[in-house]
Amino acid sequence: MTTDITGTPDSAEARRLLDRADAVGRSATSAASWPAVAFLLGLGAAASMGTLAMGLTTGTAYFVAMGGLLVWIAVLVVAFVLLRRSARVGFGRRWTAYLAAFFACYVGAMLVVGFSQGQDVVGSAVMAAVLLAVSVACAAVEVREARR
Repeated sequence: MTTDITGTPDSAEARRLLDRADAVGRSATSAASWPAVAFLLGLGAAASMGTLAMGLTTGTAYFVAMGGLLVWIAVLVVAFVLLRRSARVGFGRRWTAYLAAFFACYVGAMLVVGFSQGQDVVGSAVMAAVLLAVSVACAAVEVREARR
């Protein structure tokens, strides 16, 4: 499928070129990669450890733990955007599902640790484990996609 650079493609050739461009665009935003797996695992580790730290502390230590969590998440997001081309052009459905699942669990975790005042060790540990499990499950799906 070559097109004369100086000529104008006919309608059938133009349709083929548009379909090809669409397919390339979709593959760029949905392709799995190892930086994505590293991001998901790092996000799970940072969020679960930050959640546990916030759930076991009160006062100033709580805010230090929250600040540390936010710094690590910011580092991960910046690295991910710089390393992964599809992060710059947009996310596919799979990433929307990953982020929605993580966000739902994270909201639950923040409710538990926010109301525990450093007293709910079991609840904080369970929510940290849930965040880690969701992140590892998303990373496992991404590994499977990367191997395709």
